Amino acid sequence: MEGFTTFPMRLWLNMAARPTVMTTPFLRVTRAHPEGQLPLLFAPELFELRGVLPYALTPQLITADSQLFLRAAQLLPPDVSSAVELNCGCPSPNSVGREAGSGILRDPKAFAAIISGMVASLGPHRLAVKMRLGFASADEFGPLVQSIATLPLARLTVHGRTRADGYRGKARWDLIQQAASVAMAPTWASGDVCGMETAAQLQTAAPGIAGVVIGRGLLRNPWIFEELRSGSHQSITAATLANALLCFGLLQELTITAPAKLITKVGRGHFADFCGTSAQGWERVTAELTSMVGGYPFILGTDQVSVRELAALPLSPTAWARVRMLWAYLRSSLPEPFQAPRLMRARSSSDFFSEFFAASASVMNTLGAETLILRHQLALDDCYGGARGT
Repeated sequence: MEGFTTFPMRLWLNMAARPTVMTTPFLRVTRAHPEGQLPLLFAPELFELRGVLPYALTPQLITADSQLFLRAAQLLPPDVSSAVELNCGCPSPNSVGREAGSGILRDPKAFAAIISGMVASLGPHRLAVKMRLGFASADEFGPLVQSIATLPLARLTVHGRTRADGYRGKARWDLIQQAASVAMAPTWASGDVCGMETAAQLQTAAPGIAGVVIGRGLLRNPWIFEELRSGSHQSITAATLANALLCFGLLQELTITAPAKLITKVGRGHFADFCGTSAQGWERVTAELTSMVGGYPFILGTDQVSVRELAALPLSPTAWARVRMLWAYLRSSLPEPFQAPRLMRARSSSDFFSEFFAASASVMNTLGAETLILRHQLALDDCYGGARGT
């Protein structure tokens, strides 16, 4: 997802829930960019960090020009990147205006020509395609998917909405199943999987799929992968969740101020361990990251002393904005006190975590629980796309 599945987010997700496969945000390819080499933080897992991290990474490009796509793909090492993905799903006017993203879907013949030409140049099972059901209507989907059904793609990912839908309405899992039944390539489903309950519903509706791509469901509950593996909702203490969120912000800060230093650390085996919901695991990572960013180690606890220490931590407005962006989604999987507007309006990390622990105390007093249960709340879907507008 653009703006989300960046390198620091991938590092953090690997520690939180260990997805087996991740993709980069799409790289917008133009005649001037990239020139000679890919950006440092686009896919270091395929270069400087080759073989260090446990997940597979699919680089994703966006362009309507097949020659520009192939030129950029040549900058990727073919022996470590099993597939390169063309984004045919982005609904933004910026992409569509250039006939890129879901703009490619306007003309099935042109779409088929672009995809088949890329397959011929890259070779079989090297091109992955991510697409929507169509541009203006789901009636377009049949001809679109039939036009590429026999091509030897590495993977076909179908987001069950049209460009006109944006993120409104329910994903059409029945049409994703239709694609799985006719496409030669393994077909992956995207849209509306927010927990084990919706994953089970998808499996019933589209039994032919080879996998699931989770986007906004991941933002709403970053521990969703462990939930799906274990078959149970994950629980976490407030202090552990606070330290995990702080780590997210600190990783963002390091990619802004010291990206080469962060990559060197990861190359030496740091920030690659699975923490899950372990208090000890996140405390260890928090101590190391606060030392790297602020000069001395500390961790967050429910006491206000540790929260006040954040005031001296140089977390830039940009890094903090990215924490707030994640929190805007994640709070929907937590009890109601965490959804209070004052947390979103906090102007600094110390203000936020002070309010966070106050909300935690309210939950503990009301529910008498020692841990927070991360659970998809269907009633909040209208706030995050999905059912909105139906």
